[in-house]
Amino acid sequence: MTLDIGCGTRKIESDAIGIDAAPAPGVDIVWNLDEYPWPLEDNRFDRVYMSHIVEHLRDIPRAMAEVHRVARAGAQVFIVTPHFSSHNSYADPTHKAHLAAASFDHLTGRDFATFLGPAARFDIVERELTFGGNFVLDNLGRLLAHRSLAWYERHAAWWFPALDIRVQMRVVK
Repeated sequence: MTLDIGCGTRKIESDAIGIDAAPAPGVDIVWNLDEYPWPLEDNRFDRVYMSHIVEHLRDIPRAMAEVHRVARAGAQVFIVTPHFSSHNSYADPTHKAHLAAASFDHLTGRDFATFLGPAARFDIVERELTFGGNFVLDNLGRLLAHRSLAWYERHAAWWFPALDIRVQMRVVK
């Protein structure tokens, strides 16, 4: 079973369960995603899609804990969100977070030097940045990000901005 969080008018799959704050065609459950717990059963979903929704949430770690709760062990989680260097990240005044590809490392649950990682844990299966259609600038950004994502985000992202972050994770229980 598939869950599409923040599906709006376009669910990823016609038979997916769609949850969104606003009623619309394809929305099966109308719910404020900043209210917890979500009205979903534990361990129900094999796939979870979150396209352009995490940046709207007040508490991303709490939302991801809910994803962890409702997903089965080994479930695939797909997230698409604007990269912090994208004009799209700042153009929408309802965006509460501006994320880097490295932001998702926090969700792996590995402890960091100054704090413990979250209890809800995910493995990162794949992570990539998407770029626009400017042949020279976007290809240079793509090349730099591919060679070293950390270096790109620290030194080159404002010169060669990405559009989106695409992350595939696996639920660890």
